[in-house]
Amino acid sequence: MRKLFSWHEIRHKWWGLPVICALVLIPLTSWLSPVIYLPEGRTYLIYMPLATSVALLMVFDWAALPGIVLTLFLRYYFRVGVEMATLLTVIYFTSLFLAWLGYRWQAGNRWSAPLGLMNLAWIRVGWLLVFLTFFFMIVLQIVVESGLLPGYLGLVTVDFVTLRALINLQAMIIGILLNSHVIYLIIRMVRQPRYWRVLHMMLRKQRAPGVKTTEMVLWFLIMGIMVTLLCVPGISEPFTKILLSDYTLTLLFPVMLFGALRYGYYFISIVWSITLTILFFNYHGFISETGFVHNLVFVSALMLVYTITLLLMAALSSRQRLLMKKFRSAALQDPVFGLPNLRAFNRDLARHPRSMLCFIRVSDMDVLSRNYGMQLRIQFKQQLAVGLKPFLQPGERVYHLPGYDLVLRLNCEDADMKLQGLHDYLEDFRLIWNGLPLHPNIGLSYCTVYSPVEHLPILLGELSGIAEVSLTTGQPESNKSDHSQVQLEIRDKVDMLHKIQRALDDDRFVLMAQPILGVRGDSYHEILLRMFDGSQEALVTPDKFLPVVHEFGLSYQMDMWVLKHSLMFINQNRVRLPSLRFAVNFTPSTLCRPTFTRDFKSLMLEYEIEPFQIVLEVTESHLLQNMKYADFAMRELRAYGCRIAIDDFGTGYASYGRLKAIQADILKIDGSFVRNMLTDSLDAYIVQSICQVARMKHLSIVAEYVETEEQKAALHALGVDYMQGYLVGKPQPLATLLDFPTS
Repeated sequence: MRKLFSWHEIRHKWWGLPVICALVLIPLTSWLSPVIYLPEGRTYLIYMPLATSVALLMVFDWAALPGIVLTLFLRYYFRVGVEMATLLTVIYFTSLFLAWLGYRWQAGNRWSAPLGLMNLAWIRVGWLLVFLTFFFMIVLQIVVESGLLPGYLGLVTVDFVTLRALINLQAMIIGILLNSHVIYLIIRMVRQPRYWRVLHMMLRKQRAPGVKTTEMVLWFLIMGIMVTLLCVPGISEPFTKILLSDYTLTLLFPVMLFGALRYGYYFISIVWSITLTILFFNYHGFISETGFVHNLVFVSALMLVYTITLLLMAALSSRQRLLMKKFRSAALQDPVFGLPNLRAFNRDLARHPRSMLCFIRVSDMDVLSRNYGMQLRIQFKQQLAVGLKPFLQPGERVYHLPGYDLVLRLNCEDADMKLQGLHDYLEDFRLIWNGLPLHPNIGLSYCTVYSPVEHLPILLGELSGIAEVSLTTGQPESNKSDHSQVQLEIRDKVDMLHKIQRALDDDRFVLMAQPILGVRGDSYHEILLRMFDGSQEALVTPDKFLPVVHEFGLSYQMDMWVLKHSLMFINQNRVRLPSLRFAVNFTPSTLCRPTFTRDFKSLMLEYEIEPFQIVLEVTESHLLQNMKYADFAMRELRAYGCRIAIDDFGTGYASYGRLKAIQADILKIDGSFVRNMLTDSLDAYIVQSICQVARMKHLSIVAEYVETEEQKAALHALGVDYMQGYLVGKPQPLATLLDFPTS
């Protein structure tokens, strides 16, 4: 028995709380409804019972109908007897049933969403306001005109349209439009007492930013004075007749509109509902007795317009503030990575007088992004940020920086412990990508700043350079240490980047050719690159500018520039050098470009070059992590007719194992083994083993750094097909080839 009548059972059963709320609230709201007794019958200024029924349906759904029907029948049974009570109950039930059925059909699963939502406003207005009130009044009018119900009991008279019927219609609309929301909130708090927290939260959430208690007190004071003056009868004679009359109601509107715009939908619906009820109970203070009925119609219509305007403006302003809050929040977050951005970083720095900044540099992220795509970069930074959160205290955050880095803002308490914990985590961090654990080197630099922080971009640039030192030392590095050498290197690197970009734009690179001589008499040339410095006289060697090219992602532009100008030279001198062949170096990142093979073939067709005239050289040490992506390009270009050469063979990891999968034609032995092969037995053995493997794969062999006749003879004895080095010829500008016809 105790379980049957528990609070949980009463709240969720149709015979429990829905019936209790209907039995209590419908008579109570009927008693609270302002009413005037005219000769034609009872006339309501606000009709709340229908609004209460709508609120009950909004909370309990169909389970509310039995309690509504029972309450209405009992209410009218004790007043007019069984027959008329049954008839009135049927009218109410039919109207509510059809209106709720239509609303549920259109609203779908969102029927129980709180009132005031703009996306459901028109559905609710259409079914629960317009359809319900007009259908109810039309049916009631038909019943009264048929003589089944006396006019004094209903809200209409025998005549089709009267002022009394119009006032009652407006009273129902005001009740449903305004009071149903307040009654809905009361029922929700009865059903779930903790709902008052939700109401309190919504009142604060919908309030405009910057609203002070003083402002609200002053607003309530002004509104209270105006309502009091309107409600006191006889004060309008004689000197304030114009000021304190029904015209005064227009002065109340700006005050309420201000409250609607500043304090939100929930606030104004509650305050205006109470205010309007008080005003209508004290209508003698502002409605003149002369032409009373016409004045009453006018005031009722005016209050209806006020109600619609106030609720609409409150809903729109509340929605606008919510959208603005979302926009401001979105402006502080990177949409791709889902992390706070630099704008949020600046804001949080300004909020804290003292902060410690930690800069996290992921050194190999550029290479990983090129090989595995943008998704790897996104997932890596997201998982790294999630993993760092347990080390952060309240108010400390991880921020996204453009590129491959992150920055943390930390409180300065226990700085050493925090740094050590962060460093240990970064050392152990692994990203599992398609089953492969990835662990790029991560550098960590830090500094202490005081608000306001000026020249933040310069500070972050300095921390970025210091994080480069951390990659080498393996420890967190501070800006307090002497990193002048690091800053000098960064400046030199940036200066070199500008030189490279200008050289690409102005064609200030120089192509050199070094001969590769075959033991059978054939030969071709390897294209080497040099760059003019600012004086246009001295040449900068590749070891100075190529690392910067690779670091800043200019490899593809550089490779295509070399290819284009090499093809241009062949095309311009095809008559004098008909059998000219070039070996052109390409980085693996270039081969991984989806458009590379298409661009390569387009240039070949543009300059009418035969595929056999181009040898593509790819550095073997870079193929370890790019093999999967570069293999397709090498296969396609090999099928096109070009030859593929593996450069610097022997310096990479697992060279012999990878050679099984590489589709190539030429193997170039790295010069570091050739240079000392006559004096170092290990180098000699490596060169010998490379030659044996190459012959098994039917590959041509090129030996680099051949500088003496003894080396040449030894290499020839091992079966090397081509020699390259100072003994054969030094790199010379391409123009010098015109002086020596190529075989």
